[in-house]
Amino acid sequence: SMEKDLAVFHEIFTNPAYKPDMIKIYPCLVLKGTKAYEWYMQGEYRPYTTEEAARLIVEVKKMIPPWVRIMRVQRDIPAPLIVAGVKMSNLRQLVQQKLKEQGLRCRCIRCREVGHRLLADGVKPNPEKVEILTTRYKASEGEEIFISAEDTENDVLIGYLRLRIPSEKAHRPEIRAESCSIIRELHVYGPVVPVGKRLAKAWQHKGYGAILLAEAERVTRQEYGFKKILVISALGTKQYYKKFGYTYDGPYMSKRLEI
Repeated sequence: SMEKDLAVFHEIFTNPAYKPDMIKIYPCLVLKGTKAYEWYMQGEYRPYTTEEAARLIVEVKKMIPPWVRIMRVQRDIPAPLIVAGVKMSNLRQLVQQKLKEQGLRCRCIRCREVGHRLLADGVKPNPEKVEILTTRYKASEGEEIFISAEDTENDVLIGYLRLRIPSEKAHRPEIRAESCSIIRELHVYGPVVPVGKRLAKAWQHKGYGAILLAEAERVTRQEYGFKKILVISALGTKQYYKKFGYTYDGPYMSKRLEI
């Protein structure tokens, strides 16, 4: 039922055992050759209609934490293959319209990204209004610190960094050797810019990554007293972190911090 599904979403967003970074919302669809099809044909199961699914997701978007990104809404399955369920591929658009009719907007990461706000809503961030904000929450027996660069006046997200204070159960030797924090993700939004080139209006190249990184180091050093910070870095971004004094440390990169 809708009530049970909403309760599950509430549990996911509030229970520290869950609290995901990102989610995909896929209403169950009835397709031939599946168990759900058998249940449907026997009258034992009825999927959400498009209208019901839209109403449910509207309520989910109202409760979504600002540090969660809704990656996708509805699977991209050809309508002729769907026996019952949501048959419209623009479900997210229908949800956004219902929110708008109520004078509301989704505040997930995707809906606040600078590029999305510009294309979907025609809203441009004001560089003079960009602030560095910090949101803290417990998750997986550790502490998560969501550091973001935002134009709070226009509700535009420029970029963010996920910093974790690991739990005592963290088992990697690079973490257990001494108290440290871990940068799990650093992301600055904007148009794609080729490596070695710059676009005058590209937000990725206005220094916000360095600002977020510096704030993560400050929090680690001053608020927790740790002398070490780790970063989970993809191969293509290791050179970026090297510029800020990070060196290889097992599968991570790390940096010594002065207290």
